[in-house]
Amino acid sequence: MYRWFIIILILTPALLSIGAGKKAKPIVVSFHIEADQEDGMKFSIPVKLGSQGRQYFFTRTPVFTEKDIAYYYPFMSKNGTTFGAGFRLKPRAAEELKGLALNHQGRLLGIRIAPSHYSAVMIDRPDGPGVITVWEGLTQAHLKTLDEVIPHAEKVIRPGGPLPQ
Repeated sequence: MYRWFIIILILTPALLSIGAGKKAKPIVVSFHIEADQEDGMKFSIPVKLGSQGRQYFFTRTPVFTEKDIAYYYPFMSKNGTTFGAGFRLKPRAAEELKGLALNHQGRLLGIRIAPSHYSAVMIDRPDGPGVITVWEGLTQAHLKTLDEVIPHAEKVIRPGGPLPQ
C-alpha cells in the first residue's frame, strides 16, 4: 500500500503537467472600455482612430470577447467599399453591457478585430438589445476570420422564428 502511494505521489506532477504546454487560442474579437491616459501603459493601450489619427486609450483587459457573442451579422457599410457587422451578445454579456452603459455612458467602447482592425462606438444608452455594431472598416479577410470563430446570423436564426438568445 505504501509503495502505491509513493508511485502515485511521484507520477502526479507529471500527469498534471501534460496539458500545461498547450497554447491558448488567440482572441479574435475583443471589446475594451475607454481608459484615461493617466491609467498608464500597464493598464491601457494607446490607439489612433479617425481620419486625423486622434489618440485614444483603451483598457488592456477586454470586457467582452468572441466567447460572449451569440452570433454576428455582416453588412455593406455606407462607404460601399468595406463592411460593418452587428454582434449579438449572449444573455449574460448583454446584461453586463447594460451595466457598462450605465457606468460609462458617453465614453467609447473600443473594438478590436484581429489581426489589426480597431474601431470604437459611443456608449449611448443602457436599454439596448445587447447588440454592438461596427459600422465600417471590415474587409473580406476580417469576415472570413469571424466566420471561423463566431456563428453567422443566417446559421442561427430560423426564418420567421424568434431571435436566439
